[in-house]
Amino acid sequence: DLCDCQPMQEPGDSCSVCGEGKMVTNPDAIFAFPSQPEKSCGELEDEGEQGLLPEDECNILPTLIEDLCDCQPMQEPGDSCSVCGEGKMVTNPDAIFAFPSQPEKSCGELEDEGE
Repeated sequence: DLCDCQPMQEPGDSCSVCGEGKMVTNPDAIFAFPSQPEKSCGELEDEGEQGLLPEDECNILPTLIEDLCDCQPMQEPGDSCSVCGEGKMVTNPDAIFAFPSQPEKSCGELEDEGE
């Protein structure tokens, strides 16, 4: 499908780059760390959620990116909805969704708005 919805990772497979119970609210901010490629806060968050970051790296990121990425407490589960359906997440955030008489939005934007 358009947004390439995939089952969510098990909690042990992922990490929150902002720290437990927090999420990135400035996904376009660029994080630069010496001898590492620059990445947006959104990319870091996605990689953490997908279990692609080493545990030691994930453990130090919250103190390094909290202000830059504007880490904020997550909403309560009852306050959100998944654009992919329960238990699934967007894995193609750059795909564009177009609905008649509505502005085009990326799957990532739709997912962020549903959270």
